[in-house]
Amino acid sequence: MDTDDRRKFERITLPDSTKVFAHDSHGERLGRIRVIGRGGLLVETRQAFVPGSHHELVLVDDTEGIKRPVGAVARYTTRQGIGFEFESLEPDTAVEIGVIIGKYYSAMSGH
Repeated sequence: MDTDDRRKFERITLPDSTKVFAHDSHGERLGRIRVIGRGGLLVETRQAFVPGSHHELVLVDDTEGIKRPVGAVARYTTRQGIGFEFESLEPDTAVEIGVIIGKYYSAMSGH
């Protein structure tokens, strides 16, 4: 069995024009979400996060009326931002992430 599950979930890179953001639990905007999938996301931010630290993020997509809290663990830092892995997704949260992925997936693939 393959234990490397980093590619288990489909991900999509969001276009620069996207207005999908991550906020902290106090409502402060951390930055734009660059990549999102059912397994996690990459947030474009200058804030530092310790790998392995747990955070309550709020996913915000005003165009879809989405404002959804989600528990996430900081996993890695890149020049683009911080990669977070979702701790567990409630069904409603998974649906809303699917809405975001679906909207931009179809836009990126030209459908």
